[in-house]
Amino acid sequence: MRLLQLTPKPPYPPYDGGAIGNAYFIELWKGAGWQAHGLTMSTYKHPYDPTYPTPVPFTAVAVDTRPTPFGALRNLLLTRRPYHVDRFSSPAYREALRRLLETFQPDLIQVESPYLTPYIQDLSTPAVYRLHNIEWQIWQRHAREQRWPLRWYFSLQAKRIYRYEQVILHAYAGLLPISEKEADWAQNAGYTGPMEVFPFGIEVQAYPYTPPDTEPPTLGFIGGLDWLPNQEGIVWFLEQVWPIFRRKHPRAELFIAGRNCPKWLYRYADAHTHILGAVPDAKAFLQAHPIFIAPLFSGSGIRIKLIEAFAMGRAIVATPIAAESLIFEEGKHLLLAETPQDFVESLSALYVDVELRLRLGAAARCLAETHYDRAQHLPKLSAFYARVLGR
Repeated sequence: MRLLQLTPKPPYPPYDGGAIGNAYFIELWKGAGWQAHGLTMSTYKHPYDPTYPTPVPFTAVAVDTRPTPFGALRNLLLTRRPYHVDRFSSPAYREALRRLLETFQPDLIQVESPYLTPYIQDLSTPAVYRLHNIEWQIWQRHAREQRWPLRWYFSLQAKRIYRYEQVILHAYAGLLPISEKEADWAQNAGYTGPMEVFPFGIEVQAYPYTPPDTEPPTLGFIGGLDWLPNQEGIVWFLEQVWPIFRRKHPRAELFIAGRNCPKWLYRYADAHTHILGAVPDAKAFLQAHPIFIAPLFSGSGIRIKLIEAFAMGRAIVATPIAAESLIFEEGKHLLLAETPQDFVESLSALYVDVELRLRLGAAARCLAETHYDRAQHLPKLSAFYARVLGR
């Protein structure tokens, strides 16, 4: 089989959840012995690094996706499209796709963002869409966190994206929703084509599991710090939870890591609050901090860093939205908290009770081995592609 992957940012280096998710499929295809090629956008936030080794060939096209006041206003007044669609529109990317269809001649195209759908409409080559976020929900949740006029603007974009997402599903010969939540949404939107729920997977054995012995335990957060849901969540934690927790546990230390850390976030740093920015090894970071926090109140889809924290056997406190598309039992694999008081109580329980930390960590590791190991996923993916291609 010959597969072409379309991505809005480079899968390599796989430093954040989106890139890791896209690289995951490249590695599955390579492991199956299929031929693959990637067509990616190189953007101001996520530039393509031609020196980084990749398992398959990639074609990168520079696309300026930066939002501008003029672009937003023009989109608002002259179209009913989501502004994201305009931002990811590129004649150069379309031309690169045309050339690859002639030279690489893929059997199937896999699209990794709804905003790339215009590129595959009207093509004879069948395409599948990996539905790993319900985008309109992200922007609807963003809107709730904003003040006017951003609340109004984000709400409008959420409505436009909602209509857009319902329509574009029918451009695809197959869907790969990342969880039952996304699958249910697609079915309710009227999609009747081939569909296979396909969760993200990792090579669990590549994640060292050693029960943490740090006393007192440190707290850690890692995630893309240029992503608005992560920014909102970590600021909420720093302002609403961390001061209360510190008064109860004066020795506590928090470590925050992630790429593209905004300069303004460093104002929260002090002797007990460490803003690290990008770290060279995410696994080493997770291993160093026995308690992992995921305070998200917007966003959609699966939080890949939570799956990696499962595999590393970390004790986790997460909001319901952060964990909403994952398979788990609350109280067995992680603790859920939504209010500042809930977070303080859950973190305090983990902070003082080493047995509780170890029990949650061991159960989390077992969950990763059972449900999120990529070795189990390839036969299902192969069968799905065969259905789409009628083989």
